[in-house]
Amino acid sequence: MAGSVPTALFVGPMKAGTSWIHEYLAWRGDVCLPKGVKETFFFDRYSGRGAEWYERRFCHCVLGVHQQKIEVAPSLFHCSNAPAHVRRVLGSVPIIFTLRDPIERSWSHYLHLRRKGYTNLQLREAVKKFPEIVAASQYEAQMARWRSALPESVTTVLHLEELKANPENYARRLCNALCLAPLSIPTELCVARNVGGVAPSFRFARLGRLVATSLRSAGFYGAVNFGKALGLKNVFFGGGTKGDSKLRLSPVDAEWLKERIASE
Repeated sequence: MAGSVPTALFVGPMKAGTSWIHEYLAWRGDVCLPKGVKETFFFDRYSGRGAEWYERRFCHCVLGVHQQKIEVAPSLFHCSNAPAHVRRVLGSVPIIFTLRDPIERSWSHYLHLRRKGYTNLQLREAVKKFPEIVAASQYEAQMARWRSALPESVTTVLHLEELKANPENYARRLCNALCLAPLSIPTELCVARNVGGVAPSFRFARLGRLVATSLRSAGFYGAVNFGKALGLKNVFFGGGTKGDSKLRLSPVDAEWLKERIASE
C-alpha cells in the first residue's frame, strides 16, 4: 500500500467497544493493524520515538491484500496533545469515536484500572488520581477538541449500545466509515464483550502490568502475546467476569459520577 501510516484512526474512548472493533478488523483479513500489538500508544506515550518508529509498526502491510491501515487507539480520546500529534503525522484522516452510556463507561474504566493494578482506591479517590475516569466520558467536550484540531477530518460516532442490539448494523456502519465492503460478522463476534471486574491481587496485577509494559516498551510484543496464549493474563488480572460481585456501582456513586460528567 502507498504510505506507511494508518488511513483511519479509532480514538476511543476506552471501554466502549474498541476491543470488539479490533477483533472484527483483524478477522476480516483485508485490514492492516499494528504488527504484534493492539495499540502502539505512539500519539500519547511514545511520541518521542519518531514517525519512522511508528511507520515500522505497519511495514507488514501488503498491497492488494490490505484495503486499509487502521489503528484502534482508545487511550487517545482524552489525551490533550493527541489530536495535534495525529494531524502532524497522519494529516486529516477519518476519525472514529466509540461511545457508550457515560456513567457505565466511567465505571468500567475504573474497574479496568483496578484490574490492571493501577489503583486499589475507592472510586472517588481514584478519580482524583486518574481524572480521565470522568474526563473520557465528557464526550461533547472531547469530540469538539478533536474536531477543532482536525477540522478537515471526517468523523464518525459509533455507540456500544447499537453493537449490543444489532451487531450486523454496527459492523455495516463501521465499514462505511472506512470505505470497506461490509462482511457478515462471525458467530464468535455476534455478542459484544466488555471485560470488567477486579484482579485477585492488586500487587500481583501491578507486577504483571509492569512486566508487560516493560516488554512492550522494549519491542518484545511476541513475548507478551506468548504469555497471553499461556493464560498468564488471567493469572495476573483474573478472568474479568462482567458484573464481578466484589465491586458494583452504587446508586450514590452513580449520581456522583453523573454530577461530574455534567453535560452528558
